[in-house]
Amino acid sequence: MKAFERKTAIIIALAGSIATSAMAAPIKKPPAAKKAVAVATQPTAKPAAAATPTPAPGGSPPTPIGNPGSWFPADSYPPAAKAASQEGRTAFSLDIDNRGRILACNIIESSGSELLDSTTCSQLIANGRFKPAVDASGKPIAGKFRSAMRWALVAGTEPVE
Repeated sequence: MKAFERKTAIIIALAGSIATSAMAAPIKKPPAAKKAVAVATQPTAKPAAAATPTPAPGGSPPTPIGNPGSWFPADSYPPAAKAASQEGRTAFSLDIDNRGRILACNIIESSGSELLDSTTCSQLIANGRFKPAVDASGKPIAGKFRSAMRWALVAGTEPVE
């Protein structure tokens, strides 16, 4: 059976300070000839098979509590990834139990950086909070939440106040 799923997007961009819809932090200007980060076409970890019940029509998927972007504080961009000018998009799936707790984080599509991928999951597990999925009768059930985290270094952007 499939789990109930919800999709959203999270974007992190580095500049001079924290912006409303993106994360920002001071960075050193990258070298003139910036190396491109190769994006893996295969996931670095296979998603676990869905073992959660399918809600009846009228149910709802797990819902993030608050803004998922706030789960990534300004200092969460890994210093080694910044120094190596690593950027990318990490697609993930979270297994959420019937109490809204994150049981597992699975990388669906790698950013091309193991460090950015592992940081995505560690930040989600440490900071993510959910209302559980519910079935048609309103009973909490397990479910899945899918989204992506975009890690981006932005140079020369004015701070947003």
